[in-house]
Amino acid sequence: MQEQEAIRKDIEAALAAVKIDLLEFTVGRHRGDVQVHAVIYSATGTGTAECTKAHKLIASRLETGFEIIEPFIEVSSPGIDRVFRSAHEYEVFAGQGIRYLPGDETEWRSGRLLGLGDGLVRIEADGETIAIPLAGICKAKLDSTREGKAPSARGGE
Repeated sequence: MQEQEAIRKDIEAALAAVKIDLLEFTVGRHRGDVQVHAVIYSATGTGTAECTKAHKLIASRLETGFEIIEPFIEVSSPGIDRVFRSAHEYEVFAGQGIRYLPGDETEWRSGRLLGLGDGLVRIEADGETIAIPLAGICKAKLDSTREGKAPSARGGE
């Protein structure tokens, strides 16, 4: 487990140097082979070129830094309606449309994510900025239908 965390930190730093965020990273073994899964994001767009760059960088770091020879590596983008899995994603996806389910409500709300600071998620909705404690959000995901817009706070799902 400590080795996986060391690998993750190394890969995360290497990707950050080329302006790519590492959202998910797992290393495992299957029938003796090392398998790696990474989900990446680039603010300028996450397409084939970014996935290829990340794949080459990950392979190089694993082989030279950790002596893992010929690992199976899968690199993907987060997808247009990604469900948030960590607090880091509230920072990475700032400026994007978001749908979120407050912990004390049953209806989804929508807005434009402004970011995370001091444990508060800031969202622009209905022309206002609201701040919600991170712990007060049950679930959140990107809303590709509202990219960059400041939509109404109410929206059913």
